[in-house]
Amino acid sequence: MRSLGDLISECDLHLLALQEAMARCPRPLTVDHFATRDPALIAALDQFAYRFVKLQDVISVQLFRRFALDVLHEPVESLPVIDILNLLERYRYLPSVSRWQEIREMRNQITHEYRLDPGELIMTLEIAFRMVSEISEILDGLNERRRRSCGSYSR
Repeated sequence: MRSLGDLISECDLHLLALQEAMARCPRPLTVDHFATRDPALIAALDQFAYRFVKLQDVISVQLFRRFALDVLHEPVESLPVIDILNLLERYRYLPSVSRWQEIREMRNQITHEYRLDPGELIMTLEIAFRMVSEISEILDGLNERRRRSCGSYSR
């Protein structure tokens, strides 16, 4: 299993790429933006989707477990992810398990975005754009606790 520092660094890179992709997207997105098939917009949305999925995967599959082990000193090696989410909610590192599951579901929707019509895609992306700040706040909370318990690492 990778170190907590390595996982946080990877999350920081994905988050930065997400924010850069969002900055390249016109706001608000409209159906007309998709009708023109603008290569720059397609590239920005592809980067956003890829990084959103990657960030979700690293956090859900690796970071939460490593954080619980290294910082909270909880024996979570063999626990299912839902139990780790409940633990992080109890410690107040997650606003709620149900909200994290909604964010995780958004990851699944973005993975299959090609099935959506432009109107649905716009709604999905707008929700995902707002979720990026929630994910960032969660990462900030984990990193702050890590700094307090492990030394002077900073984002």
